[in-house]
Amino acid sequence: MKEKQEATRNDQFSLLRARAEQVLDRALDRSRPDAKENLDIVFQELQVLQIELEMQNDELRSANELLEIERMRFAGIYDLAPVGYFILNHDGYVEEANLVGLKMLEIEKTGIRRERLMHFVAESHRNQFHDFYHLLLRTADKKSGQFKFISHTGREFYGQAEGRAINRSSQCYVAIVDITENNLSRLRLAEISDRMQLAMDASSAGTWELHLPSMQFYLDDRTHRICCGEPGRFNNTYSSFIDLVHPDDHFMVDQHFRTAINTGKEVDVACRFVSSGKQISFANIRGHLVDTAMTGGQRFVGIIWDVTEKKLAEGKADAMRIERQKEVTVAVLQAEEKERRRISESLHDSVSQLLYGIKLQLSEQDQADAIAKANKLLDVAIREARNIAFELAPSILTDFGLAATIDELCQRLSTPHMLIDAQISGFNARGDLFMEGIIFRIIQELVNNSMKHSGATHVQISLKKQKLIEIIVTDNGRGFEYNKFDRKTSASGLTSIRNRLTLYNGKLDISSAPGKGTTVRVQLTG
Repeated sequence: MKEKQEATRNDQFSLLRARAEQVLDRALDRSRPDAKENLDIVFQELQVLQIELEMQNDELRSANELLEIERMRFAGIYDLAPVGYFILNHDGYVEEANLVGLKMLEIEKTGIRRERLMHFVAESHRNQFHDFYHLLLRTADKKSGQFKFISHTGREFYGQAEGRAINRSSQCYVAIVDITENNLSRLRLAEISDRMQLAMDASSAGTWELHLPSMQFYLDDRTHRICCGEPGRFNNTYSSFIDLVHPDDHFMVDQHFRTAINTGKEVDVACRFVSSGKQISFANIRGHLVDTAMTGGQRFVGIIWDVTEKKLAEGKADAMRIERQKEVTVAVLQAEEKERRRISESLHDSVSQLLYGIKLQLSEQDQADAIAKANKLLDVAIREARNIAFELAPSILTDFGLAATIDELCQRLSTPHMLIDAQISGFNARGDLFMEGIIFRIIQELVNNSMKHSGATHVQISLKKQKLIEIIVTDNGRGFEYNKFDRKTSASGLTSIRNRLTLYNGKLDISSAPGKGTTVRVQLTG
């Protein structure tokens, strides 16, 4: 710019000097008769030229001052601009750079004037930048491109480059805007979008939108399949969407939407949709209000996801739970009925027979002998009644605890042909009475099984309480092949035990073999 100003000023001075020399040459021609008059005229013209020169000099000074002000203003804008500006020569070397550009490349002004801008472009983008720069030199149009740059200190960033050639392709102006954050935001947005799409795919969900000013309702392809399943039933209106809902859910869904529209609250409702083929699907609808005045007013946006499989699975689970409850109820009733029969048999075979025998004895002629025999039979009847009462609800468990109750069980059930003994540890202190009752019933059931089915001569009970409660009942009976054991027909006692174990996350393990006896291990949390 300064060189152009100097050249213009020199041209003007040369013209003035040439005019002055011409005038002086005419004045010095003394051969002319009017030479003296010519000198006066020349002097006058020289004075006019001097005045013109002074005026032009003043104009040049004013113009120079204005140019300097404009230069300073341009320099301020150039350096303070929020983008990096670079002036490149034909070979791509940097001739000038503003402060933002220097900061962007993290280099001093003295250092960048010895560098080509391409040296700051990442290796993977250099071919693209080379094509971009040579296209600038060949055309007068503005060109742009996005490139990865590496600063002088090694910092990587992405830049949007805008350029244009000047001075007949001898120089180029290039502006660079740092778009690293934009790229990262775009990548994060794309990642979030991908995650959202994966989540929607996994949950069988789709999107919907309700434009409030026009009450237009929009469904994406997935949501359209969930709600109606076939084309022609939905025409992008709110009323046609409500028509897709199961008739029994019409009023509920409509009220949810109208309440949300009037109050600005979220939509959250579960309903059924019915296709033209009367196929019913279950879905959850959720959405919230978005105020988009710049794009046409308020609208509701949300998702609809298909929960038909979940509902069907829940229905099956409910049916299985009901069936399981029925089975448990039947098992309990059968156990109760079995217990009643056992009590009835015990009363009939023991106490009733003894009482009948006492009655017969009292009818004898010899009263003294009859009373003596009746007393003996009464002792036996009392003992049998106590045994039955012990089996039903041992009072010793409440009064003295589990250990004493197990010892009493061993004494009552031991016979000359079968010895029952027990080893108990960890039950010195009283525990929960209900749990002690559960443990007693499990041991009682296992001992009864050994007495009825094993033919054993020795039954050993081991009861330990540490972190877990462990019950081991072992007999030396005939044993059996457990893998071939018919659990459905022969294991009512084991079923009763398993039902009790479910209360305490218990485990049951049976080890047996023909001729080697049977060992039953039970574990439950205390």
